[in-house]
Amino acid sequence: MKSSTPIARVENFFIFNARYSLTAKEQKVILYLIAQIDPVNQTRLHEQTISLKELQELLLEGRSGSFYEEMQRFSERIVEKRIEFDSGITYQGKRLPGRVNWFQSIVPVKNDVGEVSLEFMFSEKLTPFLLALKEYAQIDYRETLAMESGFSVRMFQVFRAWRDRMSAHEKASKLKYELDELRKLLGVEDKYDDWRNFKRRVLDVLMAEVNKTTVWVKLTEVKEGRKVIAIEFNFGDKEERKKRSDNKLPFASALGVTPTRAQELAVQKLVAYGVKDGVAEEMVSKVRGSETRGFEDWYVEEVIRLFETKTNQPDGPARAGTLVKWFLELKVFEQGEHFAVIMERLNLRKKKIEQENPIAWTNRLAARDLSASDFVKTAKR
Repeated sequence: MKSSTPIARVENFFIFNARYSLTAKEQKVILYLIAQIDPVNQTRLHEQTISLKELQELLLEGRSGSFYEEMQRFSERIVEKRIEFDSGITYQGKRLPGRVNWFQSIVPVKNDVGEVSLEFMFSEKLTPFLLALKEYAQIDYRETLAMESGFSVRMFQVFRAWRDRMSAHEKASKLKYELDELRKLLGVEDKYDDWRNFKRRVLDVLMAEVNKTTVWVKLTEVKEGRKVIAIEFNFGDKEERKKRSDNKLPFASALGVTPTRAQELAVQKLVAYGVKDGVAEEMVSKVRGSETRGFEDWYVEEVIRLFETKTNQPDGPARAGTLVKWFLELKVFEQGEHFAVIMERLNLRKKKIEQENPIAWTNRLAARDLSASDFVKTAKR
């Protein structure tokens, strides 16, 4: 099942611990493919067929005949590339590294409309990191498209994952890496031994490119005498990211259309409850039907109200996670008694507003077919 969101969901353990060396283009394609995975409805990783035309547009390449040869070389390179991470198993006091390929296969095919395409199949060993998600980051692959350095794409994922985890607890974040540790994370243990070369070729470039995204980042050199021994990254969310967290940015990717006012409010209510914004958008996109159209926010309110009576979990991420699981995976609120209770309450609220506040009722009906911004311009007062 192909996802409609530009958000690639990746397990935090993988982002913080995986070691690999990939070009910017290779990582952009991988993030794009991950964004097509539906971790809610998929039970296993599937083959993904992407046309060369689609890849060309994704990578902002010119329409030259050389792109075919470039993708041939790309396939040959990346199918051999591996991810390395500490396995947790030791031998003679040393950790044994785990090694996993990115892809089981990359095969040239023609898609359903006859376009020359590539069929990608991720390695099944990546299932825990891409499908069986527990604590994960949401990476918008579109933010990486202008990057030219693979190091920029890699560290952007680290910064975004850390902010997804900690933004509710701290305004700015800090990560410190010993130089050898950072080189290892970036897959360049045997390169850039000279500090000045490492700073110019790697750090200066990634700082410049990451700072063009919704993340701001500053770098501090940690010295021992005159020698630089570590790097401290200070980073946080720019204003546009804060707006996204408040659900003021468009989320047509998840809903398939420009959101209405009721859909926008529904997302805000879920985020206020602790649901991550991309997941909240996905949840609201599942609210369909003539009786809920234009009243998605009320529907969500009644879902939360019912959920509150059925769970004893304390407030926090785990509680919000359970709500998401009940809603998207178990579909608790789409059937049986729970669905009947929600719809009964929703219809009572609709009747009440129709009788007691005709203007608000008229606005609700009008807003069903208007984007949130258009509704604001036309609503009756």
